[in-house]
Amino acid sequence: MRSERRPLLWLLLAVLALSLGAGGGVATGHTTQQELQPAATTFDVQLTPSGDADWTVSTQFRLATENETEAFERLAARFEAGEADLAYDAETFREAAARGAPGREMAIRAVEYDSNTTTRDGERVGRLSLQFEWTDFAQTTGESYRLGDAFNTTDGTWLPGLASDQALVIRPPDGYSVETAPVPVDNGVLRWDGRQSFTPGYLGQITYTGETSTPVPNGPSPAVLGGVGALIVLILAGGYLWWQRQPTAGGPGTTDSGSDDGTDGAAAGAVAGGSTASDDTNETTAGATAAGGDGDEPDPELLSDEERVLRLLEANDGRMKQGTIVEETGWSNAKVSQLLSAMDEAGEIEKLRIGRENLISLPGEGVGDIDDN
Repeated sequence: MRSERRPLLWLLLAVLALSLGAGGGVATGHTTQQELQPAATTFDVQLTPSGDADWTVSTQFRLATENETEAFERLAARFEAGEADLAYDAETFREAAARGAPGREMAIRAVEYDSNTTTRDGERVGRLSLQFEWTDFAQTTGESYRLGDAFNTTDGTWLPGLASDQALVIRPPDGYSVETAPVPVDNGVLRWDGRQSFTPGYLGQITYTGETSTPVPNGPSPAVLGGVGALIVLILAGGYLWWQRQPTAGGPGTTDSGSDDGTDGAAAGAVAGGSTASDDTNETTAGATAAGGDGDEPDPELLSDEERVLRLLEANDGRMKQGTIVEETGWSNAKVSQLLSAMDEAGEIEKLRIGRENLISLPGEGVGDIDDN
């Protein structure tokens, strides 16, 4: 029975044996019996938000001679083929996963073997890497994330410690930060360098919590944009309604001749609608016109020639002599004559010859007494 339940500790001690004891080496399997001394072994564990873990177990060898380089190349070829007589392989970790805590469906999958050689500080280094995915390695519940019994089995811990040239590195899952850990945290990374011993449950103290940092907004939310748009529409609609309710010059509700905006339509509307401005008002307006206008009257320079003539007629009971118009406007006799003839043809005024003087009147105004000027 004892042989059937071989302590898993023996398997993991075989992993540790890569670096334990002087004179221990990795046999190449060739008659030369060339031994390669491992320089360092690292167990690198990248946790994922789902609770799985991406493992990379790498061992480095110093290659000081050509013989060691050739021996490593032969070892690397067998390692990548899964045939090397190395102290660990994927089966080592499959047995650890199979002996995991009850209720944990752990598995080792996506196994890859790799090797490479590099030169650092003038020294040639060979590297063997075993990569795999360990499913259901951590326990996740909402924002809580913990390793728990990931390193334990029914016989205790399957990783009892690290040799002097070994290291264990555990990296946090994306979106999580370390909450509790038995060692200092370096930018979310936990690291142990040998020689160390791990008691059952020691690594199970590690817990993480979901990061709740407030994201920086990139711009206004759709709700804010919608509210601003609705406010703009209300402002525009209110402005339009206010503008519509304002009295227009010469239109209904206009009682002050001084508020006339000076358009032909406004003047014609005032006449057709039976404007009943008092004589006092007309006299005041006429006086203001003769004096060059006050602050309520529009600048004559902004009016057309026709508009100025119509304003003069309105301010003088709708009738004026042509000579008086020449005097009021300061225009030449020829200009006034041509302008009045054109307005007469357009029906804007009526032109009547009386003796040697032309009488100019608004349409519908009778010929009354006109003071001789």
